[in-house]
Amino acid sequence: MARKDRLLRDAERGKFLITISSEGGAEESFEGVLVEWDDEHVVLAAAFSVAETGDRLKLDGYMWLPRPRIKYMQAITT
Repeated sequence: MARKDRLLRDAERGKFLITISSEGGAEESFEGVLVEWDDEHVVLAAAFSVAETGDRLKLDGYMWLPRPRIKYMQAITT
């Protein structure tokens, strides 16, 4: 997993849209700034929940996402 960790380290403080698979096979998407990560989680600050329609809901605090459930992690450039 060293290569993936290097990619995350290089991407730290970048903004991302992350899609995870939830229980039951549904997908959820979150947008935020990657501030921390370890073998089990990635942590987003200034996070939003993003609906399939594109509607965004501001989340309080940090959003911890389990790495094994991440399906897509897309960098957002401004």
